[in-house]
Amino acid sequence: MFYKFARSLKKDQRGFTLVELMVVVVIIGVLVAIAVPVYRNVTDNANRKTVEANLRIIDSAIVQHLAINPGVPPTSDNLVTGGFLRAWPTGPTGVTRYVIVGTGTAANPYRAAVDIPANTFGTHAELDDAPLPITWQ
Repeated sequence: MFYKFARSLKKDQRGFTLVELMVVVVIIGVLVAIAVPVYRNVTDNANRKTVEANLRIIDSAIVQHLAINPGVPPTSDNLVTGGFLRAWPTGPTGVTRYVIVGTGTAANPYRAAVDIPANTFGTHAELDDAPLPITWQ
């Protein structure tokens, strides 16, 4: 049955032409060219927000540690073992390294910072003084 139907079609009605296929390929290419940068911006923004949230969590743990243990410098180990953090946060890229840096000020002697691998969504971020804005570099 299908054979009879196929034979009844004219030769130029049996499939897509090369021009039609090329038009479809060009349209798909344009859509991909638009979608990839948008996707990259969305993921970079999500990664930045994750880093900012982790910095605030670490800073909160630092403040709690200094309130209970004044004069003892906070480290990643004593923040976790002291119960101020359940675990040391990992970054969205899996290789982001959060650190505690000294500020040299009496009001807020330590703050959280992060170094981010090059060619991702930033290079370095630190918490500034209250109300905890993030400084991206």
